[in-house]
Amino acid sequence: ETIHPDIDGLLEAITERNLKKMAAKMGNVLEDVTVAHYPEVEKIKDKMKENGALNAIMSGSGPTVFGIFEDIRAAKRAAGKIKEQNLAKQIYVTDMYNNRR
Repeated sequence: ETIHPDIDGLLEAITERNLKKMAAKMGNVLEDVTVAHYPEVEKIKDKMKENGALNAIMSGSGPTVFGIFEDIRAAKRAAGKIKEQNLAKQIYVTDMYNNRR
């Protein structure tokens, strides 16, 4: 049985502007299929989480994997670890487009 992401919970978290709750509700049902053929997707996700990501998932049907971080230093550290281990060809650390400080 495939477990689908909690869309209602995600929308609630977005409305509340609760980043931790948003990250906890993220999911992608296509990951199981993709990871079976491309285990590096899981390795990248794990490396992000080990280095401070609140969550990390594959975007759509791939090939992008992204993580949500509260701290830019943690995001940069995770990017460095992924690069060190040659897990991805392209690595970017970005900020939210409409992030109000």
